[in-house]
Amino acid sequence: MIRNYSTMFGVAAVTMVGWSSAIHAQTPQGAGTDSLALEEIVVTATRREQRLQDVPLAVSAIGAEQLEASGIQNITDLPNAISGVQFGTSPNDSGFRVRGVGTLGGFSSASESPVGLVVDGVVTGIGSPVESLGDLERIEVLKGPQGTQFGKNASSGVISITTVRPDLERFGGSFFASYGELSERDINGSLNIPTGSNSAFNLYVFDRDHDGYVRNTVRNEVWGGQHRYGARAKFLWEASETFSVYVIGDYSRRKQEGPGQIWTLNKLAPGAQFALPFVNLAALGVVPGPENEVSIENGAGFYDVENSGASLELNWGLGEYGLTSLSAFRQQKENPYTYAIDGAPYTKFKANAPGETRRFYSEELRLTSPSGNNLEYVAGAFFSRQETGLGDGQSATLSPAQPFNSFPTISITAGKNVTRTTSDSAALFADGSFRLTEQLRLIGGLRINQDKVSSENFSTIDPTLPPFNPPPPFGTGPSGTVSYSARALQTDDVSKTSTSGRLGMDFKLTPDVLLYGTVARGYLGPTVTFSGLTGTKSLVAAQTVDDLTIGAKTQFFDRTLTVNVNAFYDKYTDLQTSVFNGTEFLTENAGGAKATGFELELTVRPTANLTVNASLTYSDAKFTDYITTCPTPIVQRGQAAARCNAPGSTAGTPLFQAEGEPLPGAPKITGVLGMNYDRSITDGLKFDFSANWASRSETQNSVANPDTIQPGYGIVNASTGIGAADGSWRVAIFARNLFDQNFNNAILGLPFADAGSYVNWRNREAMRTVGGSVEVRF
Repeated sequence: MIRNYSTMFGVAAVTMVGWSSAIHAQTPQGAGTDSLALEEIVVTATRREQRLQDVPLAVSAIGAEQLEASGIQNITDLPNAISGVQFGTSPNDSGFRVRGVGTLGGFSSASESPVGLVVDGVVTGIGSPVESLGDLERIEVLKGPQGTQFGKNASSGVISITTVRPDLERFGGSFFASYGELSERDINGSLNIPTGSNSAFNLYVFDRDHDGYVRNTVRNEVWGGQHRYGARAKFLWEASETFSVYVIGDYSRRKQEGPGQIWTLNKLAPGAQFALPFVNLAALGVVPGPENEVSIENGAGFYDVENSGASLELNWGLGEYGLTSLSAFRQQKENPYTYAIDGAPYTKFKANAPGETRRFYSEELRLTSPSGNNLEYVAGAFFSRQETGLGDGQSATLSPAQPFNSFPTISITAGKNVTRTTSDSAALFADGSFRLTEQLRLIGGLRINQDKVSSENFSTIDPTLPPFNPPPPFGTGPSGTVSYSARALQTDDVSKTSTSGRLGMDFKLTPDVLLYGTVARGYLGPTVTFSGLTGTKSLVAAQTVDDLTIGAKTQFFDRTLTVNVNAFYDKYTDLQTSVFNGTEFLTENAGGAKATGFELELTVRPTANLTVNASLTYSDAKFTDYITTCPTPIVQRGQAAARCNAPGSTAGTPLFQAEGEPLPGAPKITGVLGMNYDRSITDGLKFDFSANWASRSETQNSVANPDTIQPGYGIVNASTGIGAADGSWRVAIFARNLFDQNFNNAILGLPFADAGSYVNWRNREAMRTVGGSVEVRF
């Protein structure tokens, strides 16, 4: 597999260099190639505007046009445009990953995420303010430990999103509409209105919808359909040459038909209850396997979540210095929902929740020194509070004996399970550079962080559960719910002060060749978690990572070819992860892990009409020390005594040392290859074509369990259209997943089932979508 990827990208690189050599050879001396030079990408990765090629960090950036060409609809589709980035939705692979490392587990109460999300400079602690990409300017991915430039700590990386700012000088707007298979509809529009000589208002609205993609034959429903809608309003006031105010507010809502997890049977253990004579899978139209698109879950399910937030950015000019204040608030509200996760066509597990609210408050103060001096720096303070579990909890019941008889159900949550957590963080940070010579700079940063997490868990009686009805002669049962007592209040808290930072150098060999190297320490704060069902407590220690990165940013042939490369070594200690105990995921610390590899990015413009880009990430992310429960396949093969004898093992609880095993959900190789072509048809009409191929190697969703391997796959997206040369209108046809590549988000053990039974976590993008679009700009 590695050889195939390396060969492919090697050919691509040689081809690009060949094209660029040809360009260079054919260009008369002194004629220049300004028309072919690649467009400069300006980023704010260091909290000041710089050319991407001048930033001594492992950072990737993608603009709005390339996002559209890559077929990206959601921020979660970012892996289709930038290698080394993944997004997971399953319990043990949730959120963003960079270089194979992210949130390794479904935290019920966590202090922070290893990969931070920053939108318009504001740290986003919960939810996402970006449910539609129509008004995005660019996305930057900072790889490796961050925290000396951004307010919140991020031990594995940062996804930084910048939306279009209001334009003070031009009245205008845009309208976009598309329609595709599965009745997919995407409508969005923006309006920019100058409100004076020094202020402007911008409004962006969107409405997106698509039908479901997994048929539930038991309920005669189609699950997975989503409706998303929302708006983002922005107001910019340049009050004077030295003071500005920037206000942003957003609201979005997402509704889903079916439960939050859309899964189907992958494999059943021998003698499982789903087999004959209890369940006739053939009669239900189900063939278990990785491509199964039929659900037989009999429990109703739906999901409804609202995200809203606001931010206030104040900028003062203090002579040549700049002072910035960023105040922000975010709220995520889960409305009442129900779900079932047993995968069975009879009632076994079911849950309902009256809803939950999460809130995040933050304040950042930042001082920026003038650019161009020998000493450049950004220094500031950051404060945040995150509150989760603001609600009445969730109630779940289990009928373990069905379908054999009708014994009464058991409340496995002891009524309504409630977990409430408050996470406070305060930090001082600074980052900058000092020019030693015209070509050599010393770079570095420091962060001092104080984290405190307080959490509580308890349960209350659920009045909606039917009371227990005993068998004769005292009743007509057994039926109803087995009598239970509410769980008493349990509390705990943890706090820690930490120091992290980076130190390195960069060397400008030529105006177009930058060499750099850094050593850095990243930090992820400690937390207290209580599991979602049983309230099992975990005290989770802080996670640290030591990073070494060396790289080069280069441009050749009058900047028609860009080649950026870096190599990295990341060593994690007390890696925060989770383990599935057959019922739920419990958060814990692994002893350690490491990720080693390299990243390569190439962009070439061989002609004025064609641009080609390629990126490749090789990341060998694996545990160096992790003692966990004995994997199911080892137990089934009768090898537990030989292989599951780690320290702490007992006859009843064999433990497995996972040293050398890959991290769950971490592909070793990811790659992206894309091209954009446009050509004038007439003076006022232009044709364009773009295609993008994103590929990843296999992943394993459970430690040492080959039954949970998702084979590697590649996705091709393409678009072609015609429009006005000035960009005022365009009509196009598009295809996502052009070759109908089938894949799963994850393959997981089936809860409440015989060991060795698995489900597929299905994905809307695992099927081809062809459609058309029209857009207008004025």
